[in-house]
Amino acid sequence: MLREYTRALFKRVDANQLMQFKPPTLPQRIYTKTLSIDNVHYSEYCQEVDWPASDGMHPLYLQTLSLPLQMQCLLDKQSPFPLLGLIHSANHVSMERECSLSEAFECRVRFHDVRPHQRGWEVDVLLEAWQSGKVVYRATSSYLVKVKAVHVAPRVASNEAADECYTQEKALISELSASSNTGRRYAKISGDYNPIHISGVSAKAFGFKKPIAHGMWTLARAVSAFVAHQENSGVSHITDIRCQFKKPVFLPNHIHILQHCKTDTEALIDVTNEEETVTHLAMSVSF
Repeated sequence: MLREYTRALFKRVDANQLMQFKPPTLPQRIYTKTLSIDNVHYSEYCQEVDWPASDGMHPLYLQTLSLPLQMQCLLDKQSPFPLLGLIHSANHVSMERECSLSEAFECRVRFHDVRPHQRGWEVDVLLEAWQSGKVVYRATSSYLVKVKAVHVAPRVASNEAADECYTQEKALISELSASSNTGRRYAKISGDYNPIHISGVSAKAFGFKKPIAHGMWTLARAVSAFVAHQENSGVSHITDIRCQFKKPVFLPNHIHILQHCKTDTEALIDVTNEEETVTHLAMSVSF
């Protein structure tokens, strides 16, 4: 996807739309492509994120595979948003039905929603994947567009039940070492060659002191660790993942994956630094 990142350097941004009070206008175009699973590539992905290939499709693989299509959407000429500088803030994946790795996916990507944020705008890009005429997979990626605009984001009401849940004891389920070449390794598999992930020099050019791990790599490893930890516990396949990306994982690094508030159908997972004082991402997993 180097071509897409090159195009991003020259993409025009509609600053007037970003600075106004009302939300920017979203393009209506739907980008479509039929994707077939390459077994070699899928095996490489599974190895990178520590997922047993025999356990069915990793819940994040299809979103990763469709990344070029998502970038085409973000580069739409009618889009007022820049591509470079977008911050991947959240992710929501729903496994609507069992996905067959042997059958092609008809993927459709489009802008879905935009809303005010206290630092600018948050925009959603929706992926829907179809097999045999039915939606089997949905994934929404949320991106923060930082801008000093006149709007003010509404305050989110406190969720007392969630706050109480977060006071419960957390169990360490996995420890991961993210090496200095993690970004380059994952970029080769995902095609995401965003400069902030590749090297210290390119990361500093975009304001980061060190290269950072791809958020989707960190999330995929956390999902794999959760599934591995639930072995023989009666947990069925994952149906829903919701994630908030909070702090970047600078490379190299050592991170902890913690589980808490587990019920018969859901668990909360945090990815933190080694001291467990900084949360890199927080997610809920339904199964």
